[in-house]
Amino acid sequence: MKILIKAGIAFTKDGPVNNVNIGMSDGKIEAISEKEIEDYYDAELSIGGENRLVSQGFVTTQTFLQLYPFRYRIFSGKANANDIVSTLSEKDVYYFSLLGAYHLLRSGITTSVITEPFVEHAARAMKLVGLKPIITAEVNCNWSKGDWKRNFQSLYSKWRSKDNSGIVLKLCDESEADEVFAISREYKIPVIVERTVNLSNIKEGDLSPYIIALGGGSRKDLEIIQKNSLRLSFTPSLEVCKFTLGSYKPSISLDLTPKFDIRNELSISTSRLLLTAEEAVKSVTEWGYSQLNLNSSLSVGNTADLVIFQADEPPSYPLDREMPFESLIFSSYNLETVIIDGEAVLDGGLPLNVGEKDISEANEKVKEFDERRKMEKN
Repeated sequence: MKILIKAGIAFTKDGPVNNVNIGMSDGKIEAISEKEIEDYYDAELSIGGENRLVSQGFVTTQTFLQLYPFRYRIFSGKANANDIVSTLSEKDVYYFSLLGAYHLLRSGITTSVITEPFVEHAARAMKLVGLKPIITAEVNCNWSKGDWKRNFQSLYSKWRSKDNSGIVLKLCDESEADEVFAISREYKIPVIVERTVNLSNIKEGDLSPYIIALGGGSRKDLEIIQKNSLRLSFTPSLEVCKFTLGSYKPSISLDLTPKFDIRNELSISTSRLLLTAEEAVKSVTEWGYSQLNLNSSLSVGNTADLVIFQADEPPSYPLDREMPFESLIFSSYNLETVIIDGEAVLDGGLPLNVGEKDISEANEKVKEFDERRKMEKN
């Protein structure tokens, strides 16, 4: 499918460029030009305009889709996540994750790492919406079950993609670090390291170069992370930090924040001076994809998922060509189009793969779940 996109600002691999046309065919970017692209006069889809911000799709390194409907209760302490998880069925997880994935899509996320419980059911819900899931094979984490090595092999065989993405390890038990890091090095796949695991307690020679350490300034092993050029992923709205984090080239972990909006995390990271505006954008694009060993940039010859924001009317205003990164962070309320693998999965602001009927059905499942829990308590 040929797609022609007009951009007021396009965030390319080499930086922001103004007033360009982007030609994409079957998901591959064939041209980026200030002039008209001759081969695209017959494009099947022509979108965008001079007041459009065009970026590669956003990526986040951890989400808890299964708990999406209950995030306010969990955040406020009125509900316990472990109690909710203990009563979840596979069908519950699928429908609840469908709601969460729908939210991710409408905020510009195209790729997300998702966690247990029932991670495969959550991943299938994401795929139905049109998003790209990366599942975690968890090592002694709260909601992981069974032999983690056998579980990893099973998930790896089913979810590994051609570019060796699709699955990451997640380490929650420091005693298993040596073996987990060895597997990470052997398979060349990322390993997310929980905040409770202190990398200072592990021999530097045993560390995997593919580590993504969760948490920001509160981690006790930041010196080790920086010395060994390891990766960092943090949640700005939950972060307490007295220094900037740009030197770590971090990604952003959405976790289960109440707002559950990556644009809110970008705004907070910038306004709290944790990252510059440019660094914030890179945290959910270039740096985030790099951490997951994914090559996804807006450049000729590359295959990239794209998001297009309309920025010509408040509150999505202004599109300031002198402040491109700030424009993307603060003027991205109006998501117009999302293209994944060369196909539009959201257009005119509306998801195309999932409709009102699907959302209504998922809402009913949430109500049924609440009723079931009330009955069990009584």
